[in-house]
Amino acid sequence: MRIEKIVPRLAINQVHFSAKQATMPQRNTTSTTIIRYTPDEEDPLLGHQTHSTVHSDRAGTASAFAAFGFLWTIISIQAFIRWVASPTEFRPAPVLGPDDIEKWRLICLRIFEALSVGVLAAHLWFCLLVPLFPWLRNCRSVDEKGALSLDGRHVFGGLIAVFADGFLNCHQYIFMWNSHSINMGVWAKFLPFHNHNSSSRYAESLLWGPPMYVYFCAGFGILGHHLARRVRDRWPSLTNAGLLTIVWIVEVIFDFIIENTAIRITHGYGFAKTYGPLTLFPGKVHQFPIYESLFVGSLGCLFTAMRLKAYDDPDGLSPIEKGYWNWPQKLHGAVRSFAIIGFCAAAVLMLYHLPLNWLGVIGDCHADMPSYMKPGPVHVA
Repeated sequence: MRIEKIVPRLAINQVHFSAKQATMPQRNTTSTTIIRYTPDEEDPLLGHQTHSTVHSDRAGTASAFAAFGFLWTIISIQAFIRWVASPTEFRPAPVLGPDDIEKWRLICLRIFEALSVGVLAAHLWFCLLVPLFPWLRNCRSVDEKGALSLDGRHVFGGLIAVFADGFLNCHQYIFMWNSHSINMGVWAKFLPFHNHNSSSRYAESLLWGPPMYVYFCAGFGILGHHLARRVRDRWPSLTNAGLLTIVWIVEVIFDFIIENTAIRITHGYGFAKTYGPLTLFPGKVHQFPIYESLFVGSLGCLFTAMRLKAYDDPDGLSPIEKGYWNWPQKLHGAVRSFAIIGFCAAAVLMLYHLPLNWLGVIGDCHADMPSYMKPGPVHVA
């Protein structure tokens, strides 16, 4: 009888203590772990106990990605300033003869540029500006507080990662550009590892080039996330690996259609030198390496995975942002932003530019380039 009276009393005390914990953020004074309790959430390891989110000083990758993001931002800014200040590089690439672009193809190129700018504007509006300034949604004052969303960070991270495009032809001219595109040359000469025996006088498009770093990364991440949720609703038992495999296949096919359509109709860009065994339509101006779509699909799948992780996270954080709390509070926003910039830059470098350059340099399949897609002569300082 004595034991029966004691046990219920201990259980009641434990319930009261757990309820108090659930309403009070606590710091463990004997370690460096910060514990935040979220009501009505269940800890998967403790049955029906109150769920707790642990923020450890040792957890997260935000610091490492933020360091790379800060470094990449410095590299991009110096390249941009030196490019704009250059009397030889900051000017439209020369249009070489004797080939002339067909009038209908030039019109299609302008339409492609306009569509790309429109897609970029939509991403800037819905992913960046509206979350930051909620009153823009209905053009009237609201009580909602603005915040920089993960999608918004992906958008401006992609716009800074676009400077990696200068690596496309850093060693050889493997990626050809149409000199009729709206352009002011390219900043490739001012990036590390540029081979100064390789021409930098080609037409990096200002109107469709940067948008690709937004809609093939942030845009594919958004589309992939919505697709993944629908697939998950249809097949709840599907593993994450299976889910992302489906997303990857869809995005590879989607990229293949978009890029082949753009290349064939506009001649806006193309692949000058590719790895033959993995190239479709070899020797044509529209030859297409199938690994291009594999790389772009992998990029989109990676951004999809980050968005899914953030969606499932109690704090709405992607794995890249975790660990920002180890910095002073006034730096939290900057650390998260630089971490996303670092992630975007690292993703396009490792999953796209590095393998594309490797396969292009060792490639033996040369496109039949019209003269307006060839680079100008190497400028000797």
